[in-house]
Amino acid sequence: MFRKLVTLSAAIIVSLGFSQVSLAGEESAETATVVVYRADESFKTERLGLDVHMGEGSLGRLKAENAMVITRPAGEYVINTNINGSEPLVLDLKAGETHYVHTQMQMQGTRVKVEMNEVEEQVARVQQPSLDQAI
Repeated sequence: MFRKLVTLSAAIIVSLGFSQVSLAGEESAETATVVVYRADESFKTERLGLDVHMGEGSLGRLKAENAMVITRPAGEYVINTNINGSEPLVLDLKAGETHYVHTQMQMQGTRVKVEMNEVEEQVARVQQPSLDQAI
């Protein structure tokens, strides 16, 4: 009787473990990744901080030559910054995809201009070689 109980308990534990592993795989398959990075900074802009926003929430401060990795469920999202006049970028995230966003700051007189452009992975890795550490 004791052996049957132990065997049954082991079978239940193993089956629960496999179901949790499959659920984790399903969750990751339903999300997309966005890598936002800064590169090609000038001396004037590299010391400026930049807050990145997705929707209404702030994702944090992005410093020069750094990157941030964001994971979100599939859907349409707007990425913007705290700098006045920056153009928002609309991303349509699909499950399992990775999107790369190059955030470039420029000084025009005393004004700061921010451009956010979606780029291919190869372009991102050339512009920001340290992306391997961020991902």
